[in-house]
Amino acid sequence: MKTIFNIALAGMATVAWGCVGFEPMQPDTYEGDGLPPEVDLCEGCPEDQPLRGELMLIVNTKPTDGGANFQSNFPLDDKGRFVGNALYLYDPSKPCDAGGCLAKVGNLWLDDKMGPISMADTSLLRFTVRDLAWHADKGLWGLSYDPLNDEWGLMTLGVPDWKRADNRVESVRYAFKYGDVKDPATDGCYWRQSMTGLEFVGDSLFAASAGKPGNGLDARGALFLLDPAFLAAPEHCVLPSDISQDPMYYACAPICSVHAEFEEKVGVSGDMAPGPDGDVLALVRGEMSETFPEGRHELLRVAATGDMPEPRAYGPFIDDIPAGFEIEGLARVQGALYGVGIGGTVYKITEPTAEAPGSWKFAVHDELGPQFTDPDRSLRIRGATAVVVP
Repeated sequence: MKTIFNIALAGMATVAWGCVGFEPMQPDTYEGDGLPPEVDLCEGCPEDQPLRGELMLIVNTKPTDGGANFQSNFPLDDKGRFVGNALYLYDPSKPCDAGGCLAKVGNLWLDDKMGPISMADTSLLRFTVRDLAWHADKGLWGLSYDPLNDEWGLMTLGVPDWKRADNRVESVRYAFKYGDVKDPATDGCYWRQSMTGLEFVGDSLFAASAGKPGNGLDARGALFLLDPAFLAAPEHCVLPSDISQDPMYYACAPICSVHAEFEEKVGVSGDMAPGPDGDVLALVRGEMSETFPEGRHELLRVAATGDMPEPRAYGPFIDDIPAGFEIEGLARVQGALYGVGIGGTVYKITEPTAEAPGSWKFAVHDELGPQFTDPDRSLRIRGATAVVVP
């Protein structure tokens, strides 16, 4: 349930009655075309977007305001509008050292489409999209997080022109419906502490959560199937117990249903990808697990259909990935499977075959970090998907 609305009301009362004469600094209003130059953080990206064909789309989940040490989004005015996370296209077949492997698509444009209440309560200040999923007919979707309200959701993302680098990506969020944990009318994703993955497998959209303990509830990671009726016609509703009565925040009904579960304190590291025979490949890791090795990322295979299918071993894994450098993006591009870490390390994953089930391997393929401005502060890749740019 939203919390920042209450805090915002209290803050307004304080300004009105307790801080006479206080004049907070207000940001300048951006009135130019395209994107503000301050959010151009990829030194190795061309001014246009020249990449074509099947590519990996990644999201940099770091907020965009360098003046705030990348802890908040870049303000467009004093009305609560912000420039959100940046989207980039990556071509694993092109050499990065020549500056031709990476191109920017644009940034989330967090404005009136996110709702006037979200603009007024400043919750867009740190809003992020944590993962991406693209389908040729169903479009581009994102897994959203509103940290100031601690609310996860699903969002539609509209890229006006995939061949431009300065798109204002149209962003509309549908937060998961809240309620009692045992109430079937509560969204299956709502009480998960950390939602991590989003991907289409065939025509079905799946989300995933980490096996993260800490909220006193189920610490098993899970794979969720998302309601196809919602994807076909997403809509908002005002929930009766929402104190803000926000008409552009919550989804009307549950979107997620649990499709499969992992063992205690094990869940999806950050992403999924289509696997053999239409299965879901999930990249998993442990969270203080007593059974899953610390620092390991492993691909498990889950049937995309059936009632609570059991995750099965697939083969590929990699050990000794340090905290802060986890692999949180996964995409099948140009016939191969690639993972991408938080700091921009790209891994090529050679998959097992029936003839050689032990022939798999994880290998470093590229380093994207050097393409960015101040990557130690400004870069945190946490989601990827395959797209086709004609």
